[in-house]
Amino acid sequence: MATEIKHCRVCGNTALEPILSLGDMPPVNSFLTGPQDFPKETFAPLAIVFCAPCGHVQLTHQLDPKDVFTDYIYFSAMSETVVRWGQQLAARYAGERSLQKQQLVAELASNDGCILKPFRDHCRVLGVEPAKNIAEVANKDGVPTVAEFFNFAMGQKLRAEHGPAELIMARNVLAHVPDLVDFVKGVHHWLSDDGIFHVEVPYLRPMVDHLEFDTIYHEHLSYFSVTALHRLFREAGLTLWDVEEIPLHGGSLIARGKRSATPKPSVAAYLEAEKRDGYTSNVKLHAFADGTRKLKTSLPEFLHELKKQGPLAAYGAAAKGVVLTNYCRIGTDLLSWVADRSPYKQGKLTPGMHLPVVPAERVKAEQPKHLVVLAWNFFDEIVKQQDAYRQAGGKFVVPVPSPQVR
Repeated sequence: MATEIKHCRVCGNTALEPILSLGDMPPVNSFLTGPQDFPKETFAPLAIVFCAPCGHVQLTHQLDPKDVFTDYIYFSAMSETVVRWGQQLAARYAGERSLQKQQLVAELASNDGCILKPFRDHCRVLGVEPAKNIAEVANKDGVPTVAEFFNFAMGQKLRAEHGPAELIMARNVLAHVPDLVDFVKGVHHWLSDDGIFHVEVPYLRPMVDHLEFDTIYHEHLSYFSVTALHRLFREAGLTLWDVEEIPLHGGSLIARGKRSATPKPSVAAYLEAEKRDGYTSNVKLHAFADGTRKLKTSLPEFLHELKKQGPLAAYGAAAKGVVLTNYCRIGTDLLSWVADRSPYKQGKLTPGMHLPVVPAERVKAEQPKHLVVLAWNFFDEIVKQQDAYRQAGGKFVVPVPSPQVR
């Protein structure tokens, strides 16, 4: 069941401007075991709106978080890129903060704990992960994890039980949070006086510039600019202290907050650039919507032409791929199957378009002429893993911002 949201999650404004509708979509992780599940499939509106007063972009409808996140099938450790990123973060903060054994580093929506694992060499760690099945995996793997949703009340409880946190990470979770201000207030309460709130979110600017419409799905309630994050942090009593960009997930932001601090020059630079370049108004967003609607036609046409040259399959049964194939109506008439490394998805059918999910080994075994990389944000990693396929003459297709063979 989807609930319509009529107010801005950051500032509360109710005059929200429609930008783009992708139609009715299935939840991206609602994989099916077979045709017997077809009658039970659910669909909900997937559309974004813009809040002019604070610059925030968000969905019009929200699924019940308990239905989406209590039992989840995405495991971070399946991605070598994410595992390496955890190692880099641990090294960065161990040096920057001189972490001590008694100090606490926490992660919200910590998944299987692969980000926190390397921190264990330097300090205490604690994960907060609402998906009980994944929290169980993390605990068995030696990463203490609380299987709960985080909010202000939970922030109070965790500080009382575990002490203040020197570092709280929220990687690719802020976009999933229904009550943003309450969530960040919980972080404010749990942080030590000089603690850091480390946020990673897909950045609105490259999403718009590179036509990354498949970043939009029901789990992603918000699409952040620095302008909107600045306002959100202020609403929750935090200072947006530092901002930087990283290439993860097609272009992401690291936004770092503190209870009280003088912002680094990066914050003012990003705020000024977004205003100067038109990302605090609706013009860029409407151009993004127009480009997305054009791709809905051009991408299937491109794939139909490629299929004339030989078999066509896909790689990455990711959320992005579910959105892209449903919006562009790309089904088994075009793609034979989708390969994926996750055993939790293999043997199932993708939501909506019902593409069979097969093990990654199928790529080399069947050697399709072209392989559409649906998880394009991990393109370099996938190409490396599938080097034997390329050496045997296989070619990769990247679908956005415009379809191309690489």
